[in-house]
Amino acid sequence: MDFVKNRSNTDHLFHLETFGSDAFIQRQHAVAIFFDLEKAYDTTWKYGVMRDLHRAGLRDRLPTFTEGFLQSRNFQVRVDSCLSQLYDQETGVPQGSILSVTLF
Repeated sequence: MDFVKNRSNTDHLFHLETFGSDAFIQRQHAVAIFFDLEKAYDTTWKYGVMRDLHRAGLRDRLPTFTEGFLQSRNFQVRVDSCLSQLYDQETGVPQGSILSVTLF
C-alpha cells in the first residue's frame, strides 16, 4: 500500500485485517510483506530529488521552493545539558514535515 490522500494508517490496518480474515474464512493462505528502510529520510539524496523534479518537467516555483526547503539544514545533538556544535545536513529530508514524505 502507498500513501493515499484522505487515508490514514487505520484504513490500511483495516484493509490488512480484512485481507487476513477473508483468507482465513476461505481457508486460503495470505501473505503480507513489510519492510522498513533504515534511516530512509536521513539518506535521501537532495540532488536526486531536484533531478527528478526537473525530469518530470517541473520548472519555476516548485523546484525553487523545494531547493530552498532542502538547503541550509543543520542540526545539533544534545546529551543531558551538553549541546554539540552545529553540523551541516548534507543529505536527507527533514523528519516530521509533510513535504518530506513526498520528497522521499
